[in-house]
Amino acid sequence: MSADAAVTDPRVVAALHASERILVLAPTGDDAPLIAGILQERGLEVCIVEDVPALVRELETGAGVVLLASEAFAGDESASALRGVLERQEPWSEMPVLLFGGSFEDAAFHATELLGPRAQIILLERPLGIATFMTATDAALRGRRRQYEVKRLLDELAASAIEIVRAHDQVTRAKDEFLATLGHELRSPMTAIRGWIQLLRMGDLDEEEASTALAMIETSTRVQAHIIEDLMDVSKMIAGKAMIQPAEALLGPLIRNIVATFRPAADEHGTLLQMDVPDEPLTAWVDETRFLQIGWNLLSNAIKFTPPGGEVRVSLSREGEQAVIRVSDTGEGMAADLLPYVFDRYRQAEGVAKKAHGLGLGLAIVRHLVQAHGGTIEAFSEGPGKGSEFVVRLPIHRPVV
Repeated sequence: MSADAAVTDPRVVAALHASERILVLAPTGDDAPLIAGILQERGLEVCIVEDVPALVRELETGAGVVLLASEAFAGDESASALRGVLERQEPWSEMPVLLFGGSFEDAAFHATELLGPRAQIILLERPLGIATFMTATDAALRGRRRQYEVKRLLDELAASAIEIVRAHDQVTRAKDEFLATLGHELRSPMTAIRGWIQLLRMGDLDEEEASTALAMIETSTRVQAHIIEDLMDVSKMIAGKAMIQPAEALLGPLIRNIVATFRPAADEHGTLLQMDVPDEPLTAWVDETRFLQIGWNLLSNAIKFTPPGGEVRVSLSREGEQAVIRVSDTGEGMAADLLPYVFDRYRQAEGVAKKAHGLGLGLAIVRHLVQAHGGTIEAFSEGPGKGSEFVVRLPIHRPVV
């Protein structure tokens, strides 16, 4: 496959095409047509130029190799123009120049004094044998191709560096948002606790109001405990510490337990909570406590982000050697650009989770717990306002460690 066929970017194709051009400046006799004929017979692209100004113009366009007769220099002015265009090359580029003249000494002098250090000079002495000439030309073209390959790699490295910086900036912003959210979520229940304690100390509350105050304090402490538990779970995840102790368990009763736990909240929220669990027993190798945590997180989110009058459905089925748990809703859904990041830590604050209390760590913890069980979890949504579905797949048999 040719370079042009392998690349579709017009700018890259043009650069690769230019890297194969051979510019010939040999103003004496029939040298230029003879050289061009030899090269063209071998399928190489040749451009004959009449003088140094024409060579400079073609070099500005791009070239692979320059074939230059020493007598082409009419004086210092023309040599200076050629040297100038060579010095303006990009840092990765050193133009191969095949310089042929009457003797090595004369050619070496002209090369050093006239062309400067940015020319990659190959000296050829007349009379010139075809085999020697083609060997030198092939070597020059191979070197030039390597220069363009270096340029391509440098461009890729530069693009990668830009992406790394961009990703780092995104993570930094996400962490800053997370810390701001953490501060807010911890401060809110603490403010409520302090306020109710002050009222209790003042002694102005009757029995019913005091009971309400204690209930509110208890609720606030539960909120704080939940936040701290999430942070501890994430800390364990980052440290790579074991979070599960699996054993063979029936999944049906566990899912019924999860649904029963959230049915009052669903009813209060005005959400229809449906369950589809088969009667036949389905077992899997799970940590029951952590399995319940997975279900609680998924079902809690589904109810939280489904408006009143919507529906949430939990189902259990067997597909091959996997138990499949699906939690779907008719709620807010997710944009396509959020789906790839929905399980990432610190990214939840950028999505719909901003509308509800919490740190947005729940789904990151869920994914870690599912993976710790040897399973997978995926999120699906057709877009905002079209609901979401989370699919958990767990191995039925004990994973081989």
